[in-house]
Order: sequence, then C-alpha cells, then structure tokens
Amino acid sequence: DAMAAVKMNVLHLHLTDDQGFRVESKKFPKLHELGNDGNYFSQENIKSIIQYANERGIRVVPEFDIPGHITSWLVGYPKLASVDRKYSLANSYGIFKASLNPIEEYTYNFLDTLFTEMSQLFPDAYFHIGGDESNGLDWNQNKKIEKFRTKQQLTNNQELQAFFNKRVLSILSRNEKIMIGWDEIYNSNISNSIVIQSWRGKQSMINAAKSDFQVVLSN
Repeated sequence: DAMAAVKMNVLHLHLTDDQGFRVESKKFPKLHELGNDGNYFSQENIKSIIQYANERGIRVVPEFDIPGHITSWLVGYPKLASVDRKYSLANSYGIFKASLNPIEEYTYNFLDTLFTEMSQLFPDAYFHIGGDESNGLDWNQNKKIEKFRTKQQLTNNQELQAFFNKRVLSILSRNEKIMIGWDEIYNSNISNSIVIQSWRGKQSMINAAKSDFQVVLSN
C-alpha cells in the first residue's frame, strides 16, 4: 500500500540467503523445511502477495541468490555443495564460503527443476539470480573444480562463474524469463540479453551499459 502511494511499482523479493530459504518448494521440500528457522512464504502466501500487488500496479520480482549465499540450501541438499562438510544455517551476517558446485550436472538438473517451478509461481518477466559476493574459496578447495577450470581454459573464478551463469541463463530462457543479477555477473562473454543490477556503484553500471547491457542502479 505504501509503495502504491508513492508510485513505486517493483517489489524485489530477496528470498534466499545463507540465513534462510524463504519460499515453499513442492519439488524440493527440504529447502523450506530445513533451510530456515520456521519462517517462510507458502506458495499460497506468494500467490496472494502477487495478486495484492497486481491490484496496485506493482510487479513482484523473485531473487534466488546463487552460486554463493546458499548455505541454507545445503542443509537439506548437501550434494549441491562444492565442498563436502556439515552445513547449518548461518546465524550472523557476512560472506560465507558455501557455494554451489558449478561442474556437476546434478547442480544444473536441480536448478532446472527448481527454477521451472518458481517461474510458474512468479509470473513476472524478470527472474533474479543474485550472483553477488561469490568468493570462490570453496571452489579453490575442490581439486575436481580446479581441474575442470584448467581444462575449460578458464583463467579465474570470475570466468568460472560466467560459465555457471550461462548454464543458468539457458534454464531461464527455456522458461521465457529475462535473467537479472547483481553487477558481479557482468562478463563480456555472456549474452547481453541479461540485465545488470549495480549495487556497488555507478562505475560498474556504466561499464555494463557501455557493453550494451540493460542496467539498473541500486546503489
């Protein structure tokens, strides 16, 4: 109601982070059953939010932050992780090492199923993949990932993240979604059909715009 009063028309829902996975998944129920402290949106909650927002001219854009900020995912589905360890919900703020494994088909099959489900739940054209603060520390610990990076001639973790993002883009494109992410996902080797949302400042927005990417400044 407050957004409508001041003519703001996009509600960006940051639904997942190290501290919690905050939306019900019928395909992977352990995400919301184990991946938070008991507080999450049911799919019926989401539908009612979208309807209420729509009546006020407001779009709802979901964000599922990957490949970092995913500790909450790994509590129920540790096979997604880059490093085999015991995972529990983060209870403090910060940048954590936990990261999706970018070289396993299991990861992409999981994301395909989950994002297809969520694309059907959220009707907006845009789907936010986060992409911020992926420090690559767990990628560096995994010898298979290091070997893969060398074989693919990827010189650093930024290029490996771009490889990952291309796979995610293909999933979202099949679901007729426009991919949007934080400015860390900007890479000259990825399609400029994606949208770059800059939280780190104007310069990263300008850099992406100069490469013909659509951009949003949220600094």
